[in-house]
Amino acid sequence: MAVEVTIAQIEAPMPEAPAPAPVDPVDTDEIEVAPAPAAPIAPQSPSVPTLAKRPALIPSSPGFISLLGDAQNDAFYYRSDFANPDGHYGGDWSPKNIKQSADGAALEVHREESRSGPYTGAEMKTVKTYGYGRYEVVMRPSKGSGLVSSFFTYTGSYEGTAHDEIDIEFLGMDTSRIHFNYFRKGKTGASATFDLPFDASETDHLYAFEWSPEGITWFVDGRPYYKTIEGDAFVPRTPGSIIINNWTGKPFMSAWHGKPTFESGAAAHYSCISFSPLGEKTRACSDLFLPKRPTHAGQVTAQLTR
Repeated sequence: MAVEVTIAQIEAPMPEAPAPAPVDPVDTDEIEVAPAPAAPIAPQSPSVPTLAKRPALIPSSPGFISLLGDAQNDAFYYRSDFANPDGHYGGDWSPKNIKQSADGAALEVHREESRSGPYTGAEMKTVKTYGYGRYEVVMRPSKGSGLVSSFFTYTGSYEGTAHDEIDIEFLGMDTSRIHFNYFRKGKTGASATFDLPFDASETDHLYAFEWSPEGITWFVDGRPYYKTIEGDAFVPRTPGSIIINNWTGKPFMSAWHGKPTFESGAAAHYSCISFSPLGEKTRACSDLFLPKRPTHAGQVTAQLTR
């Protein structure tokens, strides 16, 4: 059922998907649940001063733009090449499943035996880590039940830090929906799923999120779709790598992403990734892809899928 809503916090938790930095003084270790849904926030009265202290900025690598068909990216990204015996991924990451051309990078999922299961997936991860700013991607997710195509930031135990993450995800069983999620210290915030006015697997679209000390706002083709509530304790505070991947999960994941009936070799296509540090205007995917990114983020409506 789809309903018309303004950008507001909606609680609909999803299962967790696929250099140390200072954090703010707020201790969230005792918090066990995501924040409750909130109604749209009315403009604050001018007579009520805002006294909240802004959290400190965190370290970040410089801004960049990356066209995924460029061979020079080989020194910019890791091509994941390891098994996934534990966790939710249903197979190994295989570098041979990444196919690059002038149009970008195709990340394929194959039905083949691996150390982790009867599948292999594909993943690319930046060598450097990034903090507050605007993250953009031009992509087409893979289509087929059981597939998951992602664009996200991540840091965790492998890097010697807490698990912080911000996600944009598509499930191949219905690529007319988009999923937003985020984690801090391994605990998920209020995720949300939205109906799109198109099938995302059919053509390239521009997806983005802006991450600041105050919160996160997600965008589709330049339009803000969803944002965290003010004071959300689950907003990440640790710089992370930028990751793209295409995968299917272990059998227990089928309840979320559907039974794995996809065709072997199904691919998610990525043609551009960019990052602009908070407060800086650097070259971005939206400078090359229409519509252009907006100069300000206002409230809009979107179709929320319950």
